[in-house]
This record gives sequence, C-alpha cells and structure tokens, in this order.
Amino acid sequence: MKRSVVVLSALLSLSLPLAGCGGAPSVEQVRWEIQHRFPEARFEREAHIRLGRLSLGLIRGLVRMVPGKVDGQEFLTAVHRIDVATYRVLSLPDLDRIQGETRFEEQLARAGWTMAVRTREEGSRAWMFMRGDERGAIRNLFVVTLEDDELTLVRIDGRLDQAIARAIAEHPKRAVQTIKEGGEEESAEPAGS
Repeated sequence: MKRSVVVLSALLSLSLPLAGCGGAPSVEQVRWEIQHRFPEARFEREAHIRLGRLSLGLIRGLVRMVPGKVDGQEFLTAVHRIDVATYRVLSLPDLDRIQGETRFEEQLARAGWTMAVRTREEGSRAWMFMRGDERGAIRNLFVVTLEDDELTLVRIDGRLDQAIARAIAEHPKRAVQTIKEGGEEESAEPAGS
C-alpha cells in the first residue's frame, strides 16, 4: 500500500509542471518549428536545463541552508518551472526572411499567450510572450532570441509578477538603469508589428 502511494505521489508531482501549459509549445518544439520553416537552418544543442517543482524545491531548500540573505532567493520562491535551451547556429537563412507570424507565435496565441515584445536588429530577432491568470497576474514567460550564432529559448512559469516586483524592490536603482538603457534602443518594435 505504501509503495503504491509513493508511486502515485511521484507521478502526480511529475505531472504538476505540465498543468496549465495550455497547449503551448515546448522549447524543443519552437526550435523544431524554426528549423522546419527554414530547412537550411541547422542548430546544434549546446545546453538544455529543465527544472520543475521538485528540482526547484531542492534548490530552494539548499539556498535556505546558506547563512544570511542570498541574492535572488525571492525569485526562486516565485518560480515553479524553468526550461532553458541554447543552440549553436550551424547555418541560418537571412534573418530578414523571418517576417510575419510564425507557427509558434500562433500556437502561443491560441494557448492564451500575448506577445509583449518583438525586436528586429541587425543579425538578431527576439520575441517575448507572456500569459496571465484570470486576475491578470503574470504566470508564464517565454523568450526566444535568434542571433547569427546562437538560438536561445527560455520558458519560466510561476508567480512572475511577484518575482519582478521583488527584484525591483530589492534593486530599485538597477531596475531604473535597466529601464533607461532599454528605452534607448531604437530597434524594438511594438507587439504585433
């Protein structure tokens, strides 16, 4: 009996990070979509880190054991899942061909995600998508950056509005400086352009 309870608990905890995904593509699916859309594009995986509730819980426990305050501890408590993948670009079409809406953008929109930022710079493209809950709080973030030499995909799930607020409260001067620097870039496009 105990054994079946342990197995059931393990299965439930493994399925929890998938709850609420709402059909959004994984980082691997987005990489595949870019490569499928542009058959001449080739990517070689450099790193892929996937941390779910169990892994992040273990990390939070280890951080609590460190004496004193650890920078970023509040962020860790707000995050439930992190999925980061980086790929070296072996070959890539002209980035100017990547225009209009991609299939991963359509999939994210159908799953309730909103494009917050799309940038187009010389030699790079970036997309940032967000999804909130019924109260409008930010719960999911998906960032895709494609440069001449690297493709980076990041998905973060959790209470992200709280994490952002805590980060700003902890380092208000750094937040203001980052916002000022970001505001000076002329290449950022409003969402949907």
